[in-house]
Amino acid sequence: MSELNFVEFFTDIHGYAPLPWQARLAQKLVTDHTWPDLVDLPTASGKTACIDIAMFHLAWCAAHGEPWCAARRIAFVVDRRIIVDAAADRAEVLRSNLENPRTEAIRRIATALMRLGGKQPLVCEKLRGGMPRERGFALNPAQPMIITSTVDQVGSRLLFRGFGMSPYSYPIHAGLLGYDSLLLVDEAHLSQPFMDTVAAIRARQQQAEHPLGSIQPLRLVPLSATARNTGRKFQLDAQDLANQYLNERRTASKPARLIDAGNKFSDRLKTLFSETLTLSLSIDSPVPAVAVVVNRVKIARALYDLLAADKIATTFDIELMIGRSRPLDRDVVAKRLLDRVGVNRVGGRKRGVIVVATQTIEVGADLDFQGLVTECSALDALRQRFGRVDRLGKFRRAQAVIVGGGESEDDPVYGSALSKTWSWLTDVASLRDGVRRVDFSIESMEQLTHRADLSALSSPIREQLTLTPLHMDLLCQTSPVPMYSPDVPALLHGLGAGAPDVQVVWRAGLPLSGGSLLDESRLSVAEALLNLNPPTSLESMSLPLASVRSWLSENAKDEADLADIEGASEVASDENEMGPRWVLRRARGRWGRAFPRDIKPGDTIVAPSVFGGCDAFGFAPADTRPVSDLSASARAALQKSVLAVVTQHWIEQLGIDAETAGEIWRQLSEEKDREAPLREMLEALIESIGPTLPPELEWIAAKPVVDTIVDPSGSLFALVLTQSRVQIGDISDEDISSSRTVPVALHEHNAGVAERARSLAQALSLEVQHVEHLERAGQLHDIGKADPRFQQMLRSGDDDTLPGVILAKGLRGSRLGRKESAERHEAYSVAFIDRFPELVGNAQDHELVRYLIGVHHGRGRALMPDREDEGTAFDIQIAEQSYSFDGSAALGSLRVGWSSLFWRLNQRYGPWGLAYLESILRLADWLQSAEELEKRGPG
Repeated sequence: MSELNFVEFFTDIHGYAPLPWQARLAQKLVTDHTWPDLVDLPTASGKTACIDIAMFHLAWCAAHGEPWCAARRIAFVVDRRIIVDAAADRAEVLRSNLENPRTEAIRRIATALMRLGGKQPLVCEKLRGGMPRERGFALNPAQPMIITSTVDQVGSRLLFRGFGMSPYSYPIHAGLLGYDSLLLVDEAHLSQPFMDTVAAIRARQQQAEHPLGSIQPLRLVPLSATARNTGRKFQLDAQDLANQYLNERRTASKPARLIDAGNKFSDRLKTLFSETLTLSLSIDSPVPAVAVVVNRVKIARALYDLLAADKIATTFDIELMIGRSRPLDRDVVAKRLLDRVGVNRVGGRKRGVIVVATQTIEVGADLDFQGLVTECSALDALRQRFGRVDRLGKFRRAQAVIVGGGESEDDPVYGSALSKTWSWLTDVASLRDGVRRVDFSIESMEQLTHRADLSALSSPIREQLTLTPLHMDLLCQTSPVPMYSPDVPALLHGLGAGAPDVQVVWRAGLPLSGGSLLDESRLSVAEALLNLNPPTSLESMSLPLASVRSWLSENAKDEADLADIEGASEVASDENEMGPRWVLRRARGRWGRAFPRDIKPGDTIVAPSVFGGCDAFGFAPADTRPVSDLSASARAALQKSVLAVVTQHWIEQLGIDAETAGEIWRQLSEEKDREAPLREMLEALIESIGPTLPPELEWIAAKPVVDTIVDPSGSLFALVLTQSRVQIGDISDEDISSSRTVPVALHEHNAGVAERARSLAQALSLEVQHVEHLERAGQLHDIGKADPRFQQMLRSGDDDTLPGVILAKGLRGSRLGRKESAERHEAYSVAFIDRFPELVGNAQDHELVRYLIGVHHGRGRALMPDREDEGTAFDIQIAEQSYSFDGSAALGSLRVGWSSLFWRLNQRYGPWGLAYLESILRLADWLQSAEELEKRGPG
């Protein structure tokens, strides 16, 4: 492998040598650059190391001048919500070691990866859900990256419908996942509809009239011992089977007693509770770790409550692990579990641990238990659960219990496989002393299932919806989204899959009183607060629509069917439910009041914290305690500028007596229209409360930006204080916030974007003509900002910001603003080059340059916004040549033919190829804006 040696690199990173199959697969890739059609390996055989292998392959190709033979973006995908994500932890180990290489073998890999054009050798991203005004993983298309995520998150982005995201960001994520990406799908037998959808996308990519040269379409590699894939399989060989570590994992006995408890909820709960107590106290270990895995959230919570209240809690730590939780809460639980029961934990436990969990533990959780109590499930799911027991095969004294009996023939999650698996288990079990037992060791299961037809025992694969060319034509239209859009959940999980979840965010401090209708005054204030501090993915919880409606309606519906499997079908919800409570819902760009019946699949809603419904572990519909507001923590984690909302109540909470607080607020309220008086009042406030400021708010003393929220009656509701320095995380593409950072001259910004687009295109090994197309588009993309109305907005109506210079960016938006009906600046950029086509020069595809300029903020796919506009006039100098423009853009008019251009280019480059080219220009613009922000200092 030349100077790059996989075995040395792997050993230096992890402190132990790779398994034989891992070294063999790495050697195969650098020899023929071809992944097998299926990596067919059993549980606990180290499949997650495919991340290391893929990254090593990329480094090898970069070192040998063939970067197009490997993928820059490596996505490890599982069909479960990630709770304890071993893949993400593994990726972080790789990243940190490459960032600061300790050995020569690691340094060589880091050096090779840096040749690819990123700022770091490797970037890692957990893709856990998108929100408007968030970046997600998209930033530098040349950056080597490891992404850990779920089928829903990766699949919806690939299909131009990223769940929870702004439509303007759809094409960027689709383009970057559609090209130069490798999808490693763990436990692929759970994801057949998704894999078939990806196969249809690959077929469409091959039909493009002009493929993107050496840039490879996405590749998908299934990782599973039970997948139904045909083709070239990569399996363990004799050397692997003789390996001590693999042999220990394969042969470790995992005897499970079968207990028939019937399917009545109370009986099942009682049996699970008693068996957990018995097993936990009988394991031959001073501090055992026991997993209790159940099929529904309701029974998990009920069992956790029983155990936490029992005397066993005096000697065992009791934990709960469910997927229906907020990512920031989830990370706290995940860290606690990894520290206690993680395979790679440092040090021993001081107490035993009992972890009550749902299906979320089955995949992506690198945990090691000595005991297991589990409800019966489909056989493939059961084998996954047992894969967390004596995971390394070192304990050799594991015990387990499977509780079943009376299984439904039509289970909402497992279908008839549930009852058939229970029957099969009772048939193959050995009978001793009146007790049925089945050994779930890997070796035993291979022997038991060698000649068996397991299709009836496996988790059902829904009837599939085939991704057709018509579907693709509808999906690639992102602005505006067509009224009819294909069923994305069905394309990812099969027909009958649940609708997209609702994203629920809890907020404190909004002017909402529980249960009463919002008057227009308070709604205005609440909307202003949410626009200033929008919901983020890290504070949101994904929940089925029916569960959200039931919770808000305070109905005593049975929550037993709420499972932790993506795409699971759900009980029907009552669309006529009015319910006593409302939430805030964003629709058509505005926040408004919504009752349960108003909420739709895919919505983001904001509920007052006082509604309850969530605790430290996740969704808790019966819990009425106020929910913690995680918005500040989420903003910090997303690198957004810190924000504080100062109200009279907030001042009182700092310990100032009510009379003094009232006087301070009265003085602040008297000045609402000028920043200087407000700042003087704020300085007095800071002086008064300075000693009581908590550490996280000390920045308030450093002259923050001050704004006001005034309700329609004219009363001051709040002061909004924001760190004066705009953070890179604040720049988004939902609006033109990237124009409101630091003053930058238009010619300077355009030149910077052009150079960056050229550099990115060359780093990505694009063909010469596309390098020129992207550079030309960058040079001209913001010409429309020369519109005097746009300049007024950037200068806030003043003339003291770089006088006489046409700006691309300014300090803030004018309160006078532009007319809402005014045409967008990118439309005027297109109109300008239509007037002066010589500016495009001899570009091979003039239409592509024109299109890239028009869509560089995500509009115009396939229709441009149609706005009334009286036109504009301006003079500008480009490359020492003067140009005068006088006219209107009118790209939204159908007679202009913008949509025809869109369809011609989709045929020419394919939907994903065109989106990929767009993403390079748009990300070049974002990266240039970030650099300008970083260099210019506070905004």
